Amino acid sequence: MQKYLLFHSPRPPAHYQLLKISNQERKSGDRKENMEITMSERDDDIIVTQSSHCFPPPPLSTLLISLKIFLTNKQTFFSIYALATLPLSFLLFSLSLLAHGVKSHVYHLEAMALHSPTRFEARHVWKESRADALSVLKLKAFFFIPNFLLSLVAAVTAVSSTVSACQAQRPTFLSSLNAVKLTWKRPSVTTIFVYAISLLYAQLPRTLAALTGSPGPELLVLLIGLVFEIYLMAVLNLGLVVSIAEDKFGWEAIRNGSGLMAGSRISGWVFSGLFVLVSGEIAMDQEKIIDGQDFSLESSKSTVMKGVAIGVKNKLGLIFLYGVVMLWSYIVNTVFYCECRKRHIVRGVAECVVTV
Repeated sequence: MQKYLLFHSPRPPAHYQLLKISNQERKSGDRKENMEITMSERDDDIIVTQSSHCFPPPPLSTLLISLKIFLTNKQTFFSIYALATLPLSFLLFSLSLLAHGVKSHVYHLEAMALHSPTRFEARHVWKESRADALSVLKLKAFFFIPNFLLSLVAAVTAVSSTVSACQAQRPTFLSSLNAVKLTWKRPSVTTIFVYAISLLYAQLPRTLAALTGSPGPELLVLLIGLVFEIYLMAVLNLGLVVSIAEDKFGWEAIRNGSGLMAGSRISGWVFSGLFVLVSGEIAMDQEKIIDGQDFSLESSKSTVMKGVAIGVKNKLGLIFLYGVVMLWSYIVNTVFYCECRKRHIVRGVAECVVTV
């Protein structure tokens, strides 16, 4: 019951109305101040909680999130698999099958040249070996353009779809194809940097191991080189994801990816090592299949096509499996990027609050 009702007047006096209004304003002002204090304390609690839990997510958690994203968007990722990663796996397997026999012949000729009794015979063998090596290069050049285009489409569609899913959006195959039209230049340039860095590093451990001169240190150098190579692959993979998800490319994208991995480099190394292990097992199984398919490029077209068909038929499941591994690696690396990006933003906000 309000105070002015005690006078039983249908309309309270003006000074009572002013007193009531001033009391209400004072109460509302106190209520706003209390709400602001409560909200500020709550914000501080959130920032402290987020910063206190700012640690690298375990690899298992990232894998589970990746699986959830894949199952939630099965239709989109199945389309990417059928139109990009599976054809890419088929082309890579066919290239290995065709080039295996010629490379084996090249190695055989090089061994013969080293043990030739005369210089004339050695020169003739080296000439034949160079001709076969040139044939292998031509074969790889023939497969390069379709392999590059399919790998570009697979990477951009898978990464863009996973980024959209991490942002609580529903990706579609058409939206992922639209991302290819918008962002194909950045990952193309970044891929060139990735290949260049990989080729330069590939010779470094062997060179350092050869300089040691003894088996023990040589094995140690090769082991350290392998561990660092797996880490380098993790950085390069994350840099490729950055070039697709952000407006960066080339060395800037790789450097930004390395910075995002701060605090979670072990997780990145684990993911990279896991995919290296799985792809290595597939490659070893593939070598066992194509060992019996040693035909050269001088063989007739029917012989070549028959050999490729037999190899594909014998390990059709291997081709499907490698396509799944490629798609899964794109999804996991993108989820890992999103986790690193969120953690980086939270860490920056916490540092700003502490500074203020």
